[in-house]
Amino acid sequence: MGKIIVRDITTYAYHGCLPSEKKIGGIYKTTLWIQGDFSESEIEDDLNKTIDYEEVSEIVVSEMNKSSDLIENVGRRIIEKMMVNFPNIKKLKVKVVKIKPPINADVPQVEYIIKKKR
Repeated sequence: MGKIIVRDITTYAYHGCLPSEKKIGGIYKTTLWIQGDFSESEIEDDLNKTIDYEEVSEIVVSEMNKSSDLIENVGRRIIEKMMVNFPNIKKLKVKVVKIKPPINADVPQVEYIIKKKR
């Protein structure tokens, strides 16, 4: 079993419960830890036997472009889409980070982590 990490896919999105968050938007970073049997790609050097990073990035960007109140909802959508698009995934962990959330405290970021396995 191998692990592919696609780290800090940075997007500008419009998530949040406050109307200002939906209007102004903010910076988000998404990281995916993808586990599966990639031994065929190790031997055959074939992109079709592994995870295409470009497709991973496209999934994240697509789901981040759909406004949600909660990053929990975005994380769930990303993980579900990944599991459908990549049947060779055995375990998946997704972290969605909201940079500088608009709260009354000095908080540099808020993170949500979701995991799924088959």
